[in-house]
Amino acid sequence: MVAPTYRMIAIDLDGTLLSPEGKVTERTKSAIHRCLSAGMLVCFATGRNWTESRAVLEMVDHHHHAVFAGGAMVIDTQSDVTLHRQGVDAALSREVCGVLEENGHAVLALQDTGAAGVDYLVSDEVPLNVETVHWMSITSAKVHHVSRLSTYSHENTIRLGIVAAPEEVGKVYEQLQQRFGERVLCQRIFVPQAGVEVLEIFDPAVNKWEGILHVARHHGVEPQQLSAIGDDVNDVPMLSQAGLGVAMGNAREVAKTAAKKIIGSNGEEGLAAFLEELVAQHSVQPIGETDEAAA
Repeated sequence: MVAPTYRMIAIDLDGTLLSPEGKVTERTKSAIHRCLSAGMLVCFATGRNWTESRAVLEMVDHHHHAVFAGGAMVIDTQSDVTLHRQGVDAALSREVCGVLEENGHAVLALQDTGAAGVDYLVSDEVPLNVETVHWMSITSAKVHHVSRLSTYSHENTIRLGIVAAPEEVGKVYEQLQQRFGERVLCQRIFVPQAGVEVLEIFDPAVNKWEGILHVARHHGVEPQQLSAIGDDVNDVPMLSQAGLGVAMGNAREVAKTAAKKIIGSNGEEGLAAFLEELVAQHSVQPIGETDEAAA
């Protein structure tokens, strides 16, 4: 049998590319550049926004088309141009913010930074909890305070969210599910290096796979020619639909169930080992070559 060829690889950041300490190891960086030298398109796909990801991409030294905010935005990181965005409906945003603020949570409303000039809007009349203060202290995001986001216009809102202890996030998550159902996409993301849980609310059309497909179509890559690697619930769509979905050894069970392959953890450089093996087995078809030419 002929080994399948993968022309594009989509890589999550937290828990996948990044070590438990939040770093990119030299081995991982080298493995990514070996893929690039072999002609593979490498696309980062993260729940972070572009500002929060900038330092990571600089560590890797690779700037190209990338997927941010869980698939809500696709940005050419080399030219800093937004290629795609899917925001949350303005009226729905106000309604969701009302529920969150009534529960005593300061809302973080992620913005299209290029259009809004800031990364986040934050509820000003609701006290910030310890988790939110910690989260804001470890990012370099530009924040603008608004009295109540439940009455804001939300022209450029991409995602709504709160940062809190897991038990509090779970309680609010259940309320939102009961009230809004399929009108929104709610996700609970644990960020290990920050020790916090983030509740994210998107337009239901948003997921990483849709963002990745936007990049793939631009380069003429078919879904079966894609390999995707991740570890969390927001990676499930790309793990289940890519030609080869790969879950990290440290992945949540839902991600492992969705994947076709499980590799080593981010603490043991599982991503680097997988990429090295991929290139060594020549299961890489350079961008721009036809199947016939590669054969």
